[in-house]
Amino acid sequence: MNDLETAQQTKNQADSYTVPANPLRPLGPVDRRLLRGAGLTGTVGSLLLLATFLLVGALGLPDPFTPESLFRFPEIQYARAAENLLYLAAIVLWAVHHELLHRLLRVTAPVLSTAARTVSSLGAAVLAAGALLNVATATMSQAYQQAAETDRSVVVLAWQAAQGVMDALLVTGALLLPAAVVLVGIALCRGLSPILGWGAVVVGTAGTAAAIAAATNLPSTLVAVSILGTLTFHLVAGIRWLRLSRS
Repeated sequence: MNDLETAQQTKNQADSYTVPANPLRPLGPVDRRLLRGAGLTGTVGSLLLLATFLLVGALGLPDPFTPESLFRFPEIQYARAAENLLYLAAIVLWAVHHELLHRLLRVTAPVLSTAARTVSSLGAAVLAAGALLNVATATMSQAYQQAAETDRSVVVLAWQAAQGVMDALLVTGALLLPAAVVLVGIALCRGLSPILGWGAVVVGTAGTAAAIAAATNLPSTLVAVSILGTLTFHLVAGIRWLRLSRS
C-alpha cells in the first residue's frame, strides 16, 4: 500500500511540472512559474540582443569581420566588449528559454520538444563560443600595432584566417537556432499555442533558409535575417508566456 501511495505521489509531482494538454484547465502554481520564467528569458534575451544592435548602430562600430575592426580596435575595444557581453547574455537566456519550453511541452510533444532543446543547445553553444570576439581581436590588434609597416599585411592575413573560423561558428549557430524554432513551433501547434506555433514555423523556416544561403555565399545580411527571425520568435513567445502566466 505504501509503495502504491509513493508511486502515485511521484506521478502527481511529475504531472505538476507541465502545462496541461487541455488549455481550458486552470494552470497550477508550478505551471505559472515555468511560464513566467520562459517569458522573462525569452523577452529579456531578445531585448538584450536588440540593445546590442542599437549599441552598434549608435556608436558606428564596424563589422567585426572586416579589417577595419582590427585597425580601429584600440579606440573601440570597450564598446566592442560591451557589445559582445550583451550578445553572449542574450544567447544564454535564449538557451534557458528553450529548456523551459521543453519542460512545458514534454507531455504534449515529448519528442519534438526534446529535439528542439538539443538543437537549440548546440546552436547556443556554437554562438557562445564565438561571442567574445574582442578577446581574440585584442591580441591580433596588439601584434598589428607593434609590427613593422612591411609586416602588417601578414598580421592582417593571419587575422582574416582566424576570422574564417569565427564566420563558420556564426553561420552554424545561425542555422541551428531557427531550426530549433521550427521544431518548437510544431510542438506548440499540438496544444499550448497553435497560432504562435505556426508563426514560429514560418519564421524559423525563413531563418533556416537564410542561414543555408549564407553557408554557400556568406553575405552578412542573410546571417542577420536568420538571427532577427530567431529574435522575433523569442520576443513574441516571451510576451505570450508572460500574459498566459497572469491569466
